[in-house]
Amino acid sequence: MEIRKETVADFEAIMNVTLAAAKLHQVGKLGGYHTLNEMRKSGMLALSLVAEIDGTIVGHAAFFPLRVTAGDKGWYALGSISVLPECQSQGIRKALIAEGLEILRSMHGRGVAIVGDPDYFKPLGFLNAPQLAARQADADGIMVMPFDNRMPYGRFEFPEAFMSVQ
Repeated sequence: MEIRKETVADFEAIMNVTLAAAKLHQVGKLGGYHTLNEMRKSGMLALSLVAEIDGTIVGHAAFFPLRVTAGDKGWYALGSISVLPECQSQGIRKALIAEGLEILRSMHGRGVAIVGDPDYFKPLGFLNAPQLAARQADADGIMVMPFDNRMPYGRFEFPEAFMSVQ
């Protein structure tokens, strides 16, 4: 498996992976698919990675800039992350996340946040951070990985396109 940054030639395959994963998990309104489309259209992708096996894109992860109300800079959101249904449970999602975190560290990012399942993200090193939720509805699912062991000041404000499908 190779993990690399997306290219323009990958867009259709990325959308197919995202759509297939959304259908499998019955995501309301195919959330990841629509989020990715909106974020790409608005130019907000900070980092977009693909996992490729034998020339076929089987997974994708997207990271977006994240606004912190107190002005803390350098934070990112792990947005859409998808793996083809027939390729799930092979460590592809974890590999995409790990590579994304490493690249964002090298870009001098401060850390990454996600609204996600604590049972999945805690073993990857993410911490519960309900105090950082701008919306009460997200408090239980806010997970954060600060790269320098310092939590941000303020609250996270995820891009509107991201939150509209949560």
